[in-house]
Amino acid sequence: MSAHRARRWGAGLLGVILASGLLGGGTASAVTGATPVPDGTYTFTAKVTFGDTRACTGALVDQNFVVTAKTCLTDGTTPVAAGAPTRPTSVVVGRTDLTTTAGRELAAVAVVPHPDRNLALLRLSAPVTGIAPVALAATAPAAAETLKVAGYGRTATEWVPDRLHAADFTVQTVATATADITGASAGATICKGDAGGPALRDVAGTPQLVAISNTSWQKGCLAETETRDGATVTRVDDLGAWIREQTADVQVFGVSTGGQLTYSVIDSATGQLRANRQSTTTLGFTAKAMATLNENTILVTETGGKMYRVDVTGLDPLTFTTTWVMDGWSAYDRLTYDGYGSLYGIIASTNELRRRTLTTEKPASATDLTRPTVVATGFAQKTLTASGPGRILGNIADGRLLSYKINGGGPEGFVSSALATTGWAGYTHILSPGGGWYFARTSGGGLDRYRDANPYDGSGADLTKSTAVSTSGWSQTLLSARPWHGLVSVYGAKPDGRLSYTAFDPVTGAKVFSTVSTQTLGLTPKALATLNSDTLLVTDTGGNLHRVDITGTQPLTFTRTTDRLGGGWTHDRLVYDGYGSLFGQAGSVLHRYTVTKAKPAVATDITNHVVPIASGFGVLSLGANGKGHLITTTSTGALATYYITPAGAWDGRFDPATTGWSGVTSLFSPGSGHYYRRDANGVLTGYVETSPFDSTGADLTAYVPTGTASGGWDAILSVQSYDSWPDSTRRW
Repeated sequence: MSAHRARRWGAGLLGVILASGLLGGGTASAVTGATPVPDGTYTFTAKVTFGDTRACTGALVDQNFVVTAKTCLTDGTTPVAAGAPTRPTSVVVGRTDLTTTAGRELAAVAVVPHPDRNLALLRLSAPVTGIAPVALAATAPAAAETLKVAGYGRTATEWVPDRLHAADFTVQTVATATADITGASAGATICKGDAGGPALRDVAGTPQLVAISNTSWQKGCLAETETRDGATVTRVDDLGAWIREQTADVQVFGVSTGGQLTYSVIDSATGQLRANRQSTTTLGFTAKAMATLNENTILVTETGGKMYRVDVTGLDPLTFTTTWVMDGWSAYDRLTYDGYGSLYGIIASTNELRRRTLTTEKPASATDLTRPTVVATGFAQKTLTASGPGRILGNIADGRLLSYKINGGGPEGFVSSALATTGWAGYTHILSPGGGWYFARTSGGGLDRYRDANPYDGSGADLTKSTAVSTSGWSQTLLSARPWHGLVSVYGAKPDGRLSYTAFDPVTGAKVFSTVSTQTLGLTPKALATLNSDTLLVTDTGGNLHRVDITGTQPLTFTRTTDRLGGGWTHDRLVYDGYGSLFGQAGSVLHRYTVTKAKPAVATDITNHVVPIASGFGVLSLGANGKGHLITTTSTGALATYYITPAGAWDGRFDPATTGWSGVTSLFSPGSGHYYRRDANGVLTGYVETSPFDSTGADLTAYVPTGTASGGWDAILSVQSYDSWPDSTRRW
């Protein structure tokens, strides 16, 4: 079959796929010439479901990415664009038999379409562990070569098979981007639902991905009358560099000595430099400081004090546009953004640190950079980066590497710690995307790589140096890493014992996904506290405390400890502050406990019980917004805050708001002054307090980003603290 003829197969496009779930299927009866794939074979193969529109096939090429056909993700006539899928998209990986629960089922949270081929990468909501990605072939398919093609599509007898099936196909002709194939045995064909399925070459018993299914005449498929044979596949063998670049997780932008924009891509786990480009055009001004907001948005200031937004319009070649945002930035010579809404800047003359809140991913004016806050003076870092939510990092001329937790202005405005006391004086730039990865530029233009196993513990004991990214070549005057944006992760408990999970963006408020478990806890929940990304504590109406381990969020699955951690937990509410302290309210009494393990297994793992407030603590909701800091609402409609010292003593109450907080049924805070309140109608609204520990409510303002002000939120809610570790919610 010629390549020219293949391009005319419009009637047989595999992108026109059965709507998922409209028709059921029993035991697979494969197309003649194909066979059901045995369990545990080709576990990297994925079934992709795009809303209620269509289902396709794909292949896991990275722990975080699946490749599939771009046509699987089309919504009407709108071209597939980079960003979130236009419909809810789920991916099942490692489930040869779809009637089982093997493998993983996850949401796809982003699409990376290839510019020229019917191919796209889907970024998953969490990394897939325990399933090896398929190896990428490095040589082109050859005429007469035999490839194994797998898919979940229609067979000769079934609309929606329950098993993965595969057959051998012979390569006919090879074009620049595609190849023509025909069945190696009579009746072998490719049907609707197979689009994006892997075409594999066997190399010494190891499958390699050569291509993915593209189009087919569908001869022999159920309900098809076509007599013409053959199909096309989209080549992948020459896309290894492109795939590796898209799946790498560290992006670094910079400004060259000539004023051009630079772009580099690094794989954090290996330190491999996967892309390194420079624009042909210049910014048009002398850049002074820069902060990367996201994958295509950078803020750059110039020596005259103007701030520009740089929108990256292309990465290969590197192209961009600039837009003036505001004036007044001439005093700042260091900037960084934490990915959670906070932009930090240091004034050169006074070493004063200031913070602003972003309310959009693409600020257009001063109104999008709101709530200016003076944190303190004395920030003498040579370079500045953000290592997490409300956290900045920098090196000092005396050789120290200092980490800061920023709370705002006033008392407790920041907490500092030294991760290293020597050895960091010579670095000209420190960069961090988050997640405990630090990159340091040497005076000779090299880029060193460091790993901090727990970047939130204030200790450098677990900071280790890894293989350098480069020993030379980094000559930019400015460098800035794209921050790994995080999510606000909220768990809920329903009266029937089911759990819910909702994740939304703290900047825009847009929901990334929301799900409810089908299984139940097997008890009537009373109180809920989130310890970290996969560990909850739940009490029942009988006063028993249980640990719940989250095993998946798409769908939401969990296990619960059979044996209780203890009895006597008659608390009305529980909250964990992210720093080891578990607080419980029982009537008008406040209790505090120390959690000594990330996953407490016995009662003695939750120790040091003290009673900071023995009476008068009859609050109506309970949250924690920092170490030892509690936020509550009262029967008089006040928002009240309490501080409990490390020794367990109550150190006063302050009311940021004395009225307006009646009817709040649940209150939670992930930290950084972000508050969310649920009312009796199940509606959630947000607030920001720029300096939550300064004993004033003047800086508390409503913040209702799109997405969070919706109804349907459970009465029992608990959020993962920004300060808990590990954190598996980060995203590119």
